[in-house]
Amino acid sequence: MAVFTAIASAITGAILSAGLAATTIFGTLTVGGLVTSVIAGGLAMGTAKVLGVFKPPNVASAKDPGVKVQVAPSTDNKVPVFYGSNLTGGLIVDAGISNQNDTMTYVIVLGEKTDSGTYTMGDQYRGDQKLNFGVGASSHIVTSVTDANGTSANKVNGKMRVRAYAGGTAAGNQIFPASGNQVAATTMLSTINASTSYEGLVYVVFQIDYDAEEGLTGLGQYTTEITNSLSEPGAVLSDFLLNSRYGAGLTTAEVDTASIAELTTYATEQVEYQNSVGTTLSHNRWAINGMLGTYSDVFTNIDMICQACSTFFTYNPKIGKFEVVPSREATTAEKSAAYVLNDDNVIGAIDVTSTELYAQYNAIEAEFPDGAERDQTSTVFISTPSGELNPNEPTNKLVTRYPICNDVPRVTNLAQIDLRQSRKDLVVQLDADYAAIQSDVGDIVKLTNATYGFTDKLFRVMRVSEQEAEDGMLSVKMVLLEYDDDIYTHIVAQDSGALDLTGIPGWWTGIWGNVDWSNISNIIGNITIVDDPLGNVANIVDPPTGNVTSNVDIGNVIYGPGAGGPDVPSINFPITIPNIPDIDKIIANINIMGGSTSIEPEMATIFPTTGATFTPGETVNVSLPQPKPVPKDPAFPAGPLTDELLAELRLEFGGTFDNRSIVANTANIALNNRGAISRADLGNVQAGLQYEEDVSNNSVANAAVVSAPIGSNASIIAPIDIVDLGAIDYGEFSAINSVVPYGALNGLNTNEIAYKPAREIYYKEFDVDPSTGKYTANANADIGEIAQGSGIISGNLPTIPTLTDNFKYEISETRGSSIAVNDYGRPPASATKAYIPNYMNVINYANSDLNVNPSGVRGFDVTNLDKRISKSDVYIDIGGFF
Repeated sequence: MAVFTAIASAITGAILSAGLAATTIFGTLTVGGLVTSVIAGGLAMGTAKVLGVFKPPNVASAKDPGVKVQVAPSTDNKVPVFYGSNLTGGLIVDAGISNQNDTMTYVIVLGEKTDSGTYTMGDQYRGDQKLNFGVGASSHIVTSVTDANGTSANKVNGKMRVRAYAGGTAAGNQIFPASGNQVAATTMLSTINASTSYEGLVYVVFQIDYDAEEGLTGLGQYTTEITNSLSEPGAVLSDFLLNSRYGAGLTTAEVDTASIAELTTYATEQVEYQNSVGTTLSHNRWAINGMLGTYSDVFTNIDMICQACSTFFTYNPKIGKFEVVPSREATTAEKSAAYVLNDDNVIGAIDVTSTELYAQYNAIEAEFPDGAERDQTSTVFISTPSGELNPNEPTNKLVTRYPICNDVPRVTNLAQIDLRQSRKDLVVQLDADYAAIQSDVGDIVKLTNATYGFTDKLFRVMRVSEQEAEDGMLSVKMVLLEYDDDIYTHIVAQDSGALDLTGIPGWWTGIWGNVDWSNISNIIGNITIVDDPLGNVANIVDPPTGNVTSNVDIGNVIYGPGAGGPDVPSINFPITIPNIPDIDKIIANINIMGGSTSIEPEMATIFPTTGATFTPGETVNVSLPQPKPVPKDPAFPAGPLTDELLAELRLEFGGTFDNRSIVANTANIALNNRGAISRADLGNVQAGLQYEEDVSNNSVANAAVVSAPIGSNASIIAPIDIVDLGAIDYGEFSAINSVVPYGALNGLNTNEIAYKPAREIYYKEFDVDPSTGKYTANANADIGEIAQGSGIISGNLPTIPTLTDNFKYEISETRGSSIAVNDYGRPPASATKAYIPNYMNVINYANSDLNVNPSGVRGFDVTNLDKRISKSDVYIDIGGFF
């Protein structure tokens, strides 16, 4: 089908969905043989619903693997086209091996080269590692990599090389490195030649030398930031409409360039927004930043472009051209000159409809690829102010996506326009005399009608069609949509963004405030290292150097929130909250240096104890457990444990709007965990084992979608286990509880997992015959109490941790009597009354917002060990062996 006809067919589809019979002819559109003009593209979802047009959510073709991921070679892959800034992978189209099978060269096509626009490359990544390049003649050579935590490694120096090209293979086509080190792509792979000219493509040539020790055994997942200077919506739409390779293939004679120019004027108006640190700046009202998949038909992509700049796309049969109509606030002159519809020119009755109360939207959840977060999906939430809601109006949220708009301020305003227009929902259909044919789609008209109380009420024309009566008289059928200036009120929204401010010397860079910290000691005080919780002293370490400067009596160590404490080898330190606004969390990690993969890092997220944020200047004490030592020889687990470990403390602050400081690292600190082990580590050799249970649940709901607050029934992750307490030995019991979460991280270090175990202990009331000693259960209900852990919340996860939450409780007749008196107002135990342990419920509460893993699992494996406490239940120093 010709592209021109395809677009006309798509417009026909829009008319058919509105319930009119239509036929398509080449170059124009007719309904019943007469010319029709209709809004066909650019309708946002909420507005489309008001007009009765079915518009499915914006999703990719089922065959489209996604235009922003690396795609393996295949003969049916299609090349996307991108505008503005993107972070993307590409299509692997060629590969070759050389250098005695030690060097692999890959060709990765990123997209179509547009007819205009220039290309620049930004940061490049292999997996989650940023590639750092040399300078001058080495500007194409990777000299080091930086991981997601900001740690750099240079062992890959010289083993990866990257060049990128746009439009051909000549040195002049090279866009990375941009200058001074340009060579023809044909010199890098023999199959890049005249027959594979790569004309009209943007592509990368990536060379990698084999090094299994450094993980260089294949290309991996390559992504790059790349910017096409072509991002202004008018220029983007014009490029796509006129290009015959990846676009609609129209001619300039078939496009109304004057309307494109009006769109450019509208889109480039300077409007205010706030950057990630709250500074008010200005930028173009609209911009296109994203990729168009060529799996989709051209009309779908035209519609996507128009949605991203609040513009309607239509065909104007009066001039025989396709045109655009910006959906914007009408000027005073336009409203003054608006065509007037009234009883003098409206033929017959008018039909006025509006959205039912229970179908009216009052909130929008708008997803978009966030350019400040490596194009990861972010969400803007917009809701109607409570004062504008109708009485008894239920919550009704529209979920939509803006795939080629990549910043919060613009998405916010696009969503606001759609939500407001969906609530200005009067749709009028009427017949007017033929003079009304002068009204074009997108025009503002005035309607006066006494029946509906309209006096010069403003509407936007959404469809105009000629119709012929049986007597040959021509009239005009019009569809109008309610108009209001307030629909287009601009919102000054704050952008998200990586916080990397300049001019902040020393190790603490990138915080979201103009604060000068010269070194780590301005924020973190001396670190107290407890290697041996049964010893007499702890070491004091200087943070900038990692050196032990003195020691302190172990009884004077100050512990704080975290997973540490007086009974475990730990790292303890005070943090002085800097003068940065809205700090609401402290994220602290202990990472073992030297690349050991067998020793898990420790992590804690500390939240304010009062209020939503910390107070600048306050001191917060934090405790973290030392990583547990592991056997020197994994094949001999009973042998000696690892010697002294070197670790670094990593610290960052989190704030509102997802602000984050850059991770700060202390110098290396020596840890000498003395091999102390807890009751949980003793396992079955522990005396007095009472209860042991291991159960898993592999289908836990996503806590980001389904509400499951800790302590609610929805957060119970395993069947409640009922333990019979008959004939139990009375005393104190320890509850040792751990949970292993299953799932997949989202790659943003924003996942959270929470866990809290509990025991419900119930006693039965007995009457005692003092003469015979016989116990008889009476009819009173059982009494009980809840013993529970403090609850663990682990957030901002770089890895999935195992969570442990232990506590102790008492089971005895004495305890039952105390519960009866204090909690139930019953008489105490006596010669005639007893409260005997009856049963205990073992409950595990947890929630997780992890993604499902490749096996489709999101869940937990939980272990509960309840043991009667004995003398060895705290710690035993066994000299580093066992």
